[in-house]
Amino acid sequence: MTSYHVTAPDPEFSGEACGVVFEDGAAFVCDGDKAGRAAIEYFRRRGYDLVPEAAGETAEPTGAAPDESFDPAAHDAARVVDYLDVLDPDDPEQAAEFDRVISAEQAGKARKTVLALAEEG
Repeated sequence: MTSYHVTAPDPEFSGEACGVVFEDGAAFVCDGDKAGRAAIEYFRRRGYDLVPEAAGETAEPTGAAPDESFDPAAHDAARVVDYLDVLDPDDPEQAAEFDRVISAEQAGKARKTVLALAEEG
């Protein structure tokens, strides 16, 4: 499974395209499911820039314990969404990490794209 950093042709685009949420022309998409693969193909056909995440640079938590040092204010919204998307809601530690990051986002930048994940959950 590969995660891609996607850059829209319009660097100021904030919104949704093919089910992927962009902020300031940037987003992340994963090829792990049919919707992600379809979005990637759509973006390729439409001239979006797709760059695979380098090994070791993904927002995916490693080990059993979540990354308590992840500060959502230090990342763009697409990166925070990518980090939250890989957390397993059935794992109590990762569910707590999700809640911690959402709380930090609410107290800080309060970006709609990030806070929307809490509403989905």
